Parts: sequence; structure tokens; C-alpha cells
Amino acid sequence: MLALALAGPLGALAQSGTPSTQALTYFATQSQRQGLRENDAANPSVTSSYFDQVTGLTHSYLRQRVNGLDVYGAVGDVHTDRTGKPVLMHQGFVVNAARLAPSATPTLTAEQAITAAATGLKLPHPVGVTLVREARPADGLLFNNGGISEYDIPVRLMYLPVNGQLRLVWDVTIAQLDQQHHWTARVDAHTGLLLDKADYVISEEVSFQQLTARALGSRTAVAAATAAAPKPTTTASRGTLATPNSLTVFPVPVEGPTFGNRVAVPFSSINTAYSPYGWQVNDARAPAGTFPDAYSRISSGFFLTRGNNVAAYDDSPSTTSGNGNLLSNTNSPDGTAALDFDFPFSQPAGSKAGAPAAITNLFYWNNMLHDVMMSKGFDEVSGNFQYRNAPNQGLGGDFVRAEAQDGSGRNNANMSTPVDGQSGRMQMYLFDNPVRPTFTISSPSGLAGALTVVPAAFGRSLSKFPQGLCGTVVAVNDGVSGNGGLHGCATPYVNAAAVNGKIALIMRRGCSQLPAGGNTGNFTEKVRKAQQNGAIMAIVIDSLATGTAYVSMGGTDTVGIRIPAVFMNGVDGARLRQALQAGTPVVGCATTSPDYDGSMDNGIIAHEFGHGIHTRLTGGPGNSSCNIASDGTTATQSMGEGWGDFFGLWMSTRPGDVGRTSRGIGTYASGQPTTGGGIRNKPYSDDMTVNNHNYGVIGTTNYRQTHAIGEVWAATLWDLNWQFIYRYGYNSDLLAQTGGNNRFLRLVLEGCKLQVCNPSFLDGRNAILRADSLVNGAANSAVIWTMFARRGMGFSAVGGVRTNGLPTTTGITAAFDMPVGTLPTPVLDPRTTPLGTQSASAINGSLVDAYPNPAQNVLTIQAQLASKSAVRVSLVNLIGQVVTTTTAPVGDLQRGLTVNTSNLAEGLYIVRVVTSEGTFTTKVQVKH
Repeated sequence: MLALALAGPLGALAQSGTPSTQALTYFATQSQRQGLRENDAANPSVTSSYFDQVTGLTHSYLRQRVNGLDVYGAVGDVHTDRTGKPVLMHQGFVVNAARLAPSATPTLTAEQAITAAATGLKLPHPVGVTLVREARPADGLLFNNGGISEYDIPVRLMYLPVNGQLRLVWDVTIAQLDQQHHWTARVDAHTGLLLDKADYVISEEVSFQQLTARALGSRTAVAAATAAAPKPTTTASRGTLATPNSLTVFPVPVEGPTFGNRVAVPFSSINTAYSPYGWQVNDARAPAGTFPDAYSRISSGFFLTRGNNVAAYDDSPSTTSGNGNLLSNTNSPDGTAALDFDFPFSQPAGSKAGAPAAITNLFYWNNMLHDVMMSKGFDEVSGNFQYRNAPNQGLGGDFVRAEAQDGSGRNNANMSTPVDGQSGRMQMYLFDNPVRPTFTISSPSGLAGALTVVPAAFGRSLSKFPQGLCGTVVAVNDGVSGNGGLHGCATPYVNAAAVNGKIALIMRRGCSQLPAGGNTGNFTEKVRKAQQNGAIMAIVIDSLATGTAYVSMGGTDTVGIRIPAVFMNGVDGARLRQALQAGTPVVGCATTSPDYDGSMDNGIIAHEFGHGIHTRLTGGPGNSSCNIASDGTTATQSMGEGWGDFFGLWMSTRPGDVGRTSRGIGTYASGQPTTGGGIRNKPYSDDMTVNNHNYGVIGTTNYRQTHAIGEVWAATLWDLNWQFIYRYGYNSDLLAQTGGNNRFLRLVLEGCKLQVCNPSFLDGRNAILRADSLVNGAANSAVIWTMFARRGMGFSAVGGVRTNGLPTTTGITAAFDMPVGTLPTPVLDPRTTPLGTQSASAINGSLVDAYPNPAQNVLTIQAQLASKSAVRVSLVNLIGQVVTTTTAPVGDLQRGLTVNTSNLAEGLYIVRVVTSEGTFTTKVQVKH
């Protein structure tokens, strides 16, 4: 007997529909044909199910259930058309689960599971844990935050597949207070051992700045690139651009300050089809009571960058460092009752004075992303981000919390995407200016000049001293280390009085050989001791007097360091040291270039928002664990970073761009010119001489990290995007449904809805093909196959080995072939197909007649088309396979070609006619 259980956040099903009995029966039947036992798929829980009004598809996402408990990671999906007929299903259920499952009675209580999870995640011990909401353990209990989580802690009893067995576990969700991780952890329900974990926060494995340094190479290359980087300029102040009811921003598609100018975007331009309540809580289109609770009360009398889709605010160290202080009226810019959000901006923008302009820009772009993506299918029922949803259209209360100048990190950005009904969080950081700081000596004259230094990763930033930090340099004497105590290993210094109020000169290393009690000599300890002796700054010089290298002073400020510190190479440091030893006073100023603000790099904003899109769409809005980059031990074919880059490129396509235009990611935030290579291994372009990424590089030396892996996926999507543009034209209205750019973005989002949980690249390819079949009648299957084959994901490609349900990078084999019977379509070149025009190869079904329709044994195809060569007429099934092909003179087509359909299976087919003037299609039904 087939049963149905509803599952979701604490048992609440985020759905606007339920899977039909027909769909569930089909799922169970097909699962048995795929090797499952009869009861393995008979009692699934439904994490989400919704009806898509545009496509007519109902998407249902399931989880295996045994002994009344869900099996973590054992997921499936089934998709039906308007008639309820199943059109696609996947399952990753455990075979013979009932036999493998142990007793459903835990030894540990849910409260003890929280403590066990905190221990396994190396978090503080929870205190004062109390139950907030009672429920069955199988449905999930809710506890308070226990002093270790930003939110209340859900705990749920489940099974977890481990090495061919099922283990009884407690699933515990903890959002770390530092906002760097939002964990879902599985701990053994008997021993408390941490068995598995996943992170809702998708962040950079290495910082943007590290990637930039790798891309630019040597110090000389850095200097050359930054010489061409944007120089600080003032662009606007309050009242110079804006009018009431407007936002002064770098509007879509301007990627950032170096790509164009700010303009005043009126609130009246908002498309109410996608934001019916407007963007701001005081919008007249939001009826009274739209925001009835604390979200509106904190805005009473204030007119802030907060609304139904996003709340954007300052999260810098001067407010609540990294703590997301939404409950404040002082950390969002106030547009006043006139809703005039026009604020001063200077470039680079990474200063406290520039925060209001940056937050306004962040607010605008998140809202635009909401509206554009909603127009393409990322809507309320599929799990988009909104405070208030239309009735029965998914779960509300999950607007994006967009945090500008976030104090929890630098040179980075991230997006946290829990399940539908819980807010996504976008953390945007400040970025170091790649022009390195300098220490400029004014006295003595023999040393006068600017010396390059490297700032420490800890302590106060030099950017906090816009006019520079100046003073007299004093060599420290700790009384115990070599070189006259210059290593600063112990405190107080012998010359503490001389160091007080001065700039301390300290030599690297030299502390490890001291007797026990001599204190450690790491960078943070040395700088801390200088601070304790009254220094206003520390210069650490290399211990090698002939050294020219610059060392990055890493370390975590766990000791309250409040002064800046910089590293100076050995050659420059030796000159200062020699002058001081000779009794010559040294006076100088440390200065740095302004930070860049990530909230002004619109490509990065779109990239991070993109993580929210693919996380909510893949596996459904009730499951945020279907795009795992790694299980902690195994690198996977995670395409998440690729989707992020693609969305950033798509949103910032500029008039005049063509496919071969070289596009870098993060050029503004990393201080590069608009033509810079960006922070990836290669810039994006459909010119294979610029970007020749293919599937075969994944898993090789430089392509084991998620961003590098994602580059291959993004390059392929970018190719396809341009081929659609050349076939269907470009539409600058990004909310429209016409134009190749808009048509392809919808396919990408539909593919995310249809693909298997934790897809491989080939799974993603197949999902886009299936989306084209269901939405467009497979009209684009040839070009889709062509571009995937071009990047090594052809018909014979092998997708690698799955481990623990994840597609690994092991065993991948690239292939560049097409399915049998499918001929590659010509790759259109931008030099012959200008942007903004519709190609002669645009598909026009009205020019082709196929009759009778439905056809039984014979189909006649007729079209009054011109062709300089023989025409090729094919029938294509819904998965893109060519089932029959005929080549004939164009005159035969004009008179009428006959095709034998007696051996074809019943169903819908695409008639594709290829001429020298273009490709034309129509649909036909075969029914015997």
C-alpha cells in the first residue's frame, strides 16, 4: 500500500500542491524496476511539492522513510504534466532499507544530541537548552539557541546511510554565532559521535584576494595590473542625482563603478507582477498590515533599505561585528519620508562614509535579482526569498538578509541558504586594495622615500587612518632575545618608555630558542607585546638582511590587538635598523589605499544570490542539501560556483557585448580594470582560444577546488547563452520571456528543478535537455548537445564515480560526440551575427507544415523555404534524439516530402528542417 507523509521544516510542508496518486504509484513502480524492494519506495515523505503555472509541471520531491523515520540523503523526485502524467523521476533510495534499519529508539535525548553536535563541530558547550516547540522526534523538535546558535535549534530523529548500513541519528541544525557556518549535523543517536555534516553557507574556499594574486602572478604583474586599476573619484552626493522615491545605484546591467555611472532608479519603475508589495516597507503598494510584526516596527518613523524581498544593512565592526544586527534603525541608510536614497560615493567605496551608498546598491541589486529570477521561474512556490508570500504559495518569512561591509571577514563573500521559510543571508565583505601599503620615510633625508609593506591579517586596518599613521620608529629591546632584544619576545621591554607612543620596529623569528617562559614569537604575540608597551603601530622586519620577499602575517586576533602591523622585507628593514643603531632618528608615515567594497561589485552580488537559486531549486525548497560541494573528504562535481558565475555574467551583459568578449569575475573588487582577467583561472568567452575549458580538466591539478570546477560548468552555460541569443535575438528587458537571453535563463532554472539531487555535470546537461523538451518541444536539442559536446560533455562522456551519493571527480571521461542521428548545429559566430538582431536561423514553426497531425504511418512535410543546398529533414523525440533523417533537394520539400512513421513509438516529435538559410521546426503527434 502506498502511503504519503509530509515532511519539511518541523513537519511543515512548503508546497502549493501535492503529488498525485498516479505520480507516487509511478515513482514506486519505476523504483522497483530500478532495483528497489517493494516497500523501499512505498512510504516516502514529501519535502515539497508545487505546481508551476507557466510550464504546467508539478514538481514533487521525496525522501525515503523507514520505521516512521526519514532517511537522510535518500531522496527522489517525480514530475508530472498538466494532466497528471509523470514525465520524469529520479530516486536515490537505499535498497532493502527495512532490513538495514536498526530500532528507531535512541539512547541519547534530543537535548544531549545538541551537546554532542556542538562537541563534534568544536563549538562551545550549549547552556540553558529548553524546548520551544513540542513534536514527535520523527517530525522534529525545536529548542532555544542554547547560547551557541543564532537561531533556535531544530533536532530531528532520522536514519543515515553509512557504509552500506543505516545508523539511527539525530539531525541537529546550528547556525554559528560568527555566521561563518550554518551546520546540519548528524550525530549517532546512541554514542553521540558526529557522523556527517553539511553547511548551508556556501563560501569561498580561498579568498578572492588569494585567487587574484594567483591570477596576476608576480609582484611585477600586480604592479602592472593595479597601475591600470580605477583611481579614487567622487561621483555623487545626496541630492545631486536623486529625486524623491528613488535609489541612486549602479543599475542593471552595470557590473560596478568601473563599468558605468550611477543613476537614480525610481521606485515607480518596479514591476508589480514580481514585487506586488514594492521593494520598501513604506511603499504605498504594500497594504496596511503587510509587515505587522517586528520587521515593520523597527522601521516605524524610519525609511530604510528594507522591504519584502531583502533587508540590506551595515554589519561592520562598528555596529555588531559579524552578528547581523537587523534589529537596529542605525545600520541601514534612511531615505527619509521622501524615500530619497541618494548618498555620497567615492571610488573605491570601502569606507564607513561610503557605506550608505554601498548598502543602497546592495539593496537594489538583490531586489532586481529577485524580480528577474522570479520572472524566469524562481517564484514563491519554488522557494524564493520573501517576507510575505501570496496565500498558499510557499513559505514566507525568508527575505534575504544582505549584510554590507560585514565584520566577520575580508576579501570574500558568502550566501547561506536554509530551507524555504528561513532567511537567506548574503555576507559582503571589504576587499584589500591590491596596491600595497607603503611606509614613507620623511627623516633622515638619506632614507627618504616610500617603502612597500604588507599589512597583517589581524589588528586594526590602516584604512582606518585616511591621512596615514605617522610617528617615530623605535627598535624594541626585550632584554632576552638576540640582535639587541629586537625580536620582541618578552614584555615589558627594557626600553618600554621609549617605545610608548612610537612605532615599534621588531625582527621576525628569534624567540623559539629562548628557555621555557620566554614566550612564543609568532606574529600576533610580537604585535600584542608591542601594544602592551604603548606602541601605536608595529613594523616587523625579516630576519634575513638580504631578503627581498614579502611575508603575509597571518594569525587570528584572539588577544585584542588594536594597533596596525605591517611586514617589511629584509633589505628595507636592515636600512632602518642600521640608522637606528647609529642613533639617527627615523620618522615616517604608513598609508594604504582605500578598501574596495564588495557591495559595489554587482557580479559578486549576483554570484552569491545565485547560490540561493540553485540551492532552493535543486531537490526542492524543503531540502537545502542537494548541492553539496564536499562531504569533508571527497571533492565533488559541484556546479554551484558555476551557476553563480553564470548568473553574474548574465545579469551584467552590456550592450555591445558579444560571446567572444572576455569577461572576468570580480574585477572591481580585486582592483582590476574592466578588461582584467578576474579571479578565475581563465576569463569567460565563447572563443575557445580564450577559454578552452572542458570536462576532462576536472580533477586535474588546478581543477580540484569548487570554484575551478565550477568554471567549466559556467563556461558551457555561457556558450549556450550566446548561441540562444544569436538564434532568438537579445532582449534588454530582463523581465521579459522573449529573446535568447531570457529564454535560456528560464531553461537553466527549469533544469535545476528537474535535475537529480547532487547532480553531476552530465546530470545537469540532461536536465537542461529535458527542460527544453518539456518547455520548448525539444526545439533546441541540437544546439544544446552541440555546445555540451564542445566542452567535453558529449553523448559518450562518463560522469565519474558516485561516493556516498555524491558525484566525485574520479573516473570522469570527456567525450565530444553527438547522439547517434543528431548532427551538430553550426556554432554561430558573433562576427557574423551582431548582438540585438535576430539571426536568419531563428526558429519559426509557422513556415513548416506537417500533416496529417496526428500521423499514423506516413507523415508529409511541406515548406516554401529557400536553400542553396539540399535540405535535411529530421524527426526528434523529446529527449533530443534524432529518430529519422531524410536529405533531399529543396524542391522536394516545397512539393512535399513523405516520411514513414509506422515504426515510431507513439508520442510527440519535433520536425526539424535544416536549410542553408536557417533551421525551422514544427511539432507533430504520432499515434497508431
